Amino acid sequence: MAVNGPNEWSELREWLSARVIRVDLTEFADPDRLRLSRALTALTSALGEGHDDESHLAAAVVRGELARGGAPRADDVLRTHLAIALAARTAEVRGVTPGGALVVADARQAAECRVLAEEVLALSPHPELIAFATDLLRRLDEARAWRWVEPDVWTAAVVGLAVLVLPFVGAAIGDPVVTVAGVLVGGALVFGFVVAHRKRRWAVDADAAFGRGGR
Repeated sequence: MAVNGPNEWSELREWLSARVIRVDLTEFADPDRLRLSRALTALTSALGEGHDDESHLAAAVVRGELARGGAPRADDVLRTHLAIALAARTAEVRGVTPGGALVVADARQAAECRVLAEEVLALSPHPELIAFATDLLRRLDEARAWRWVEPDVWTAAVVGLAVLVLPFVGAAIGDPVVTVAGVLVGGALVFGFVVAHRKRRWAVDADAAFGRGGR
């Protein structure tokens, strides 16, 4: 699954909903029963609605219940539910294309997705959630690679002409200072040209997904 692939929020929500642990609350003491009930209510609400920040709020609720402490079995359930809320949050922080696909659209989204995935791994929840977070981190790493963005013809022509002409002018007038300056300016132009026409892979993919230009 590519970072900027058609991973719709609705599909992820269904997948995560199927991994919610539903326990018999009567098997727990009253304090743990209340903790689990409050956490489950917040989580199922977030996965059912899918509104902005719902998963963030659910994670806060589950995190609070986990901080209270209780029976080990109850804490294990809460850790898995927190991991589910965090996984859902990776969808909320991404952009949504007109077609409904989730995409990493800027550096902030990429960084937040990474933090969320790392926290999921730290919770050591269900193996499938570990696999989800591991795969997301792998795809984020791959998406950091630089890709060349095709420049427009006129920009390339101006830079190329400057690189060729400036040193030639210095040589033609017999002034070594001008020649050296021309070489340095030409090198700076080439460096700036390369930097300006490369992007992270996620940015290139996001431009394509949202129908933005090549830059």
